[in-house]
Amino acid sequence: MPVHLIRGGYANTYLIEDGGSFVAVDVGTSWAAKKIYKYFSDRSIDASSLKMVTATHFHIDHVAGISRLVRLFPKISVCFFTMVGDYLNEKEKICLFSPVIWLTGLLPVVMALDNHIINTGAALLSDKTAIPLPLLRKFLPSHYKAECILDEGQKIPPLPHWAIIKTPGHTPDSVCFYSRDEKTLISGDTILNMRGSGELNNFCANPNAIKESFKKLLTLKIRNIYPGHGRPLLNLDGLENVTQ
Repeated sequence: MPVHLIRGGYANTYLIEDGGSFVAVDVGTSWAAKKIYKYFSDRSIDASSLKMVTATHFHIDHVAGISRLVRLFPKISVCFFTMVGDYLNEKEKICLFSPVIWLTGLLPVVMALDNHIINTGAALLSDKTAIPLPLLRKFLPSHYKAECILDEGQKIPPLPHWAIIKTPGHTPDSVCFYSRDEKTLISGDTILNMRGSGELNNFCANPNAIKESFKKLLTLKIRNIYPGHGRPLLNLDGLENVTQ
């Protein structure tokens, strides 16, 4: 059940392979979507094996490439955490950061990338649905139909060996994907690795909530962390060395 890193956006994009099925997580730009297509094409993998695309949270740098991915893989399902449905139905404001604060947090991430110029160009051609301006959501629609059905404690149909862990803090809808068999965590923006040894994200809508989420993750056996930003952390002995 390997995890494949796709570098093609502001955030890391991952392909989870479970049996004969693949699920894409955090497709942040149209370029990331194209790189997934190239990944399948170069390896002669049947496109129908990419069953689903999802996200660790509904921020633009994690979901803006989904429309392009759906055009490249027309049979793919788009599924999010249940709370995202309330945002899409205008019941909640998931993108809680003001534009100024959001840009202040995003800029260091952008500048840390070797390909930030290409990423910026790709972002301009990607969905704008998840920018932190909820009032504009009517005017910045996505080009796909999403099912907001994923939740902690429920099975993920294409990923029988993976589970969702709710980890609010960075945003209320933040989740991680966890494989107990592989002791592997896809941490989104809950745990990052911008400094080289892993750190709990301090760019949060709710700093107290993310600390509680980290305590929750400490109860899991974790050997590999695939963060939303920064390089994967492999062959760990738990989360003890992650900076809080």
